[in-house]
Amino acid sequence: MPEFKLNQNLRLTQTQKLALTQKIKQALEILQLPSQELESLIKTELQENPLLEQKSPEEGGKERGDDAPAESEDRTGDDWDDEPSRSDSREDETMDILRKLDEHSGDSYSHSHRGDEEPWMPEPPDEPTLYEHLLEQLWSLRLDRDLEEAVTYMIYSLDRHGLLSLPMFELKAGWEGDPSLPDRALEIVRSMEPTGVGAVSASGALQMQLRELGYSEDSLECRIVRDHFGEMAERRITDIASHEGVSPHRVQEAVDRISVLNPWPGNEFSSSSNAAVIPDIIIQKIEGRYEAMLNDNRFPSLTISRRNRRILESPSSSSTEKEYVKNKYRKASWFIKAIRQRQETVTRIGRFLADFQSEFFENGLEGLRPLTLQTVADALGYNQSTISRAINGKYVQSPRGIHEMRYFFSRGLQSEGGTVSSRMVKDELKKIIQSEDKKKPLSDARLVEALKAAGIEIKRRTVANYRAEMDIPAARMRRRY
Repeated sequence: MPEFKLNQNLRLTQTQKLALTQKIKQALEILQLPSQELESLIKTELQENPLLEQKSPEEGGKERGDDAPAESEDRTGDDWDDEPSRSDSREDETMDILRKLDEHSGDSYSHSHRGDEEPWMPEPPDEPTLYEHLLEQLWSLRLDRDLEEAVTYMIYSLDRHGLLSLPMFELKAGWEGDPSLPDRALEIVRSMEPTGVGAVSASGALQMQLRELGYSEDSLECRIVRDHFGEMAERRITDIASHEGVSPHRVQEAVDRISVLNPWPGNEFSSSSNAAVIPDIIIQKIEGRYEAMLNDNRFPSLTISRRNRRILESPSSSSTEKEYVKNKYRKASWFIKAIRQRQETVTRIGRFLADFQSEFFENGLEGLRPLTLQTVADALGYNQSTISRAINGKYVQSPRGIHEMRYFFSRGLQSEGGTVSSRMVKDELKKIIQSEDKKKPLSDARLVEALKAAGIEIKRRTVANYRAEMDIPAARMRRRY
């Protein structure tokens, strides 16, 4: 029988692997940020880093970085690894830093705006939140102090949809004042606009809106919402009709009237609805060719503060102060470099799209070509993940409107005329569904046949996936009576 022995040994091995430093991670995060979040980050860095400051207009002469980033002809990979020198290198010595600051033109970031013209910086509309809207109505009522506090308590007990966030008994348990006030306060909240706030559920909000419109509790509309809310959501029209003893057509008409109401009355005050979409890239036709330009006028021009860095030269500055300033300099320098790298990457992708998708800009959706992240990565010498990060939350303005950058990326499907974009297939699918007989909607199998007749070969499962992505229900739920 063989004898087994367990030995413990120390062994030194050498391996290669990619290690992301904190600064490289920061650069990747900045690359991925949408413009509005980057704008907020720049403001925060300007407040927190004394070595980073906004360049004044008179300093905005033609420096490196004032023009759109130039493309490097010999670029073969990502530039995120050119991190500033380590603290033990000679270039990080205090006097070397000071000498290089004056001649290092890369330590500033300037956008392409010049002259005295005010940069275009559209702001999202300043609309009130749901809570501000309700509190403004409350203050106009001039209630006594205790009741006003109870109403305020109930307002802040609503969720973002405008519905009660907790059962009423729990809200009463959390109220420390007169126990009779919460019920009165809730009735006051429910009398406010928008109608439906303060309801316990979405069906309750719809019932409040129906009563506001004059429907009685015994109306078919109220009965459907109260007794058949689940069936209505699933479009089980015949089941509701059978239970209520009316025709499917009457139920269909009632559901149509209900569908114009809002089961989430607070959603119209959602902050996301107030967000302004500002394009990162503007594509225009210039002398017969589509050109892409970076729209970065909204960002301030950044530079290293010469005034604050002079602390390093002062004989009275302590070693602690000098070390603090050196660290802030490194951070500011890398922050500027990361922003410049981000803008260059986004610009190069925009230029690629302007050229590759020129048929779309000229002729519309039928000219949209299939495009993958890997195709762009190979063409520009980036990693595929870098392209994915760079197009995240970025928008393109073109003669065809404003689209998210990801809009221009889609898989290719075979058709009689060759390969077509999956986005064009979705558009054709939507047109077919819009023109179908609403009383006899097409099943997914029939939709496959209709697309095949249009010259597009596609599987039934793919049709179902495309429907789901476009929020189009199945045939049973599209049926009209």
